[in-house]
Amino acid sequence: MRLRDLTLKLLASTSLAMPSLAFACEDGHWIDSVTDDGRIVILDDGSVWEVDSLDRIDSSLWLPMSEIVACDDKLINTDDDEVVDATRIR
Repeated sequence: MRLRDLTLKLLASTSLAMPSLAFACEDGHWIDSVTDDGRIVILDDGSVWEVDSLDRIDSSLWLPMSEIVACDDKLINTDDDEVVDATRIR
């Protein structure tokens, strides 16, 4: 099972079991740019995300046009099967 599928199943099961911890996820996005050594990820819709310092090693290697699932506090790169903690700042 791919990491993306496992992550989405985990998020879905968590939101069903614990509604107060529900995640709102949107797929169909892709990376427009990654700046500041992976600290900032800008998606196709213009949303700007700040990546947690512990995950910047991963996001710094992400490429434009990689497919992304954006959740409340996570970005899931489905091309690389990687998940980073991130906060939408715009």
